[in-house]
Amino acid sequence: MKKALVILFALFALALASTAQSPVRWRASVKMTSPTEGEITIKALIAEGWHLYGLEMPDGGPKPTRFNFSDSKGIRTDGDIRPSEPPIVQMDPLFGKNLSWWDRNVTFTQRFTLTEPKEARVKVDISFMSCNGGTCTPPKTETITIVIPKYNPSELNTPKKPR
Repeated sequence: MKKALVILFALFALALASTAQSPVRWRASVKMTSPTEGEITIKALIAEGWHLYGLEMPDGGPKPTRFNFSDSKGIRTDGDIRPSEPPIVQMDPLFGKNLSWWDRNVTFTQRFTLTEPKEARVKVDISFMSCNGGTCTPPKTETITIVIPKYNPSELNTPKKPR
């Protein structure tokens, strides 16, 4: 009985540990491109073997990736969010449908205009779901908040240092 209890506890601890780290992590930054306009850059860091679902999904499919900027202050988003590359589109055996996803790191860019510079901050809720071909994470929402920096024209012409 004790042995079965120990095994059960170990399996429970393993299940908790496996869900503690998401296979998709998010990073975001804001850059002003003029005194009144800027770009929000959001990078999805996708673990090897996993994929992040696309921005549009068919009915009965997984949860699409969504970016909600409605709780931001002092900005107006301009246009749609743009991924750095198009998603892969292929048949997903788990859902039995043609689905879109990214299976490596991808960056999303959203342009914005300042409406209230003194109050300006970006708050983005990112809703997403990821799978690895055999299992999926439950749908999740992460929130990132960023204070908008002042416009600095010298930063626009400075070459970026390689990472």
